[in-house]
Amino acid sequence: MTMKRAILWIAGIIAILIGLAFGYYRFILDWDGRPISHAQIYLAFAESMHEPGVNYANDPKPFPNVKGLSQDSLATIRDKMGGDMNWSTNYNYVSGLRENDPGDLVLMYFNRPTRWTWFAAAPPTIFKEKEWIIIPVDFGIGMRPRSIQEGDYSERVSLNEFRSRLRRTLDFVRTNERPNWQTIVAEQTKFLDSITNQ
Repeated sequence: MTMKRAILWIAGIIAILIGLAFGYYRFILDWDGRPISHAQIYLAFAESMHEPGVNYANDPKPFPNVKGLSQDSLATIRDKMGGDMNWSTNYNYVSGLRENDPGDLVLMYFNRPTRWTWFAAAPPTIFKEKEWIIIPVDFGIGMRPRSIQEGDYSERVSLNEFRSRLRRTLDFVRTNERPNWQTIVAEQTKFLDSITNQ
């Protein structure tokens, strides 16, 4: 084999390898739907709701509730999240809950199904099933057993489980007549209705 032919073979193999790597990176890995750090959200809530040095477990507080609106309520932790609220467009928040409410109620959720489990994981492939990420009320306490389906202070659940848990949360807010419960239930029910046919 001549030197020229050997160089062409090596260049061709390198080009094929680069093409395969690019194809895998671009078409097999799913970069969409990456959540942010839920631990950071927990710390932002905790810092905005409690005085420094307070034992959170002995001082349960209501989570932010600005007129029962999801995005307005999340905006109360803007400064604690570095002032940027772009991340919040991927999340819906259920106002009206307290830290000492049942831990499996849905405080927040990623507002579309995703293949991601948590923000620091390696990007999932397109072959992984999409599920819903929910952040339960007790996400900062860590009292419930965790499973492989759970990520960074959150859980991955099926669409049916997501709907069931969110409905149970809305029933709880309504039954306990939390401040602005009508707005909360209306906003979240509108979202539930939008995903009914999925």
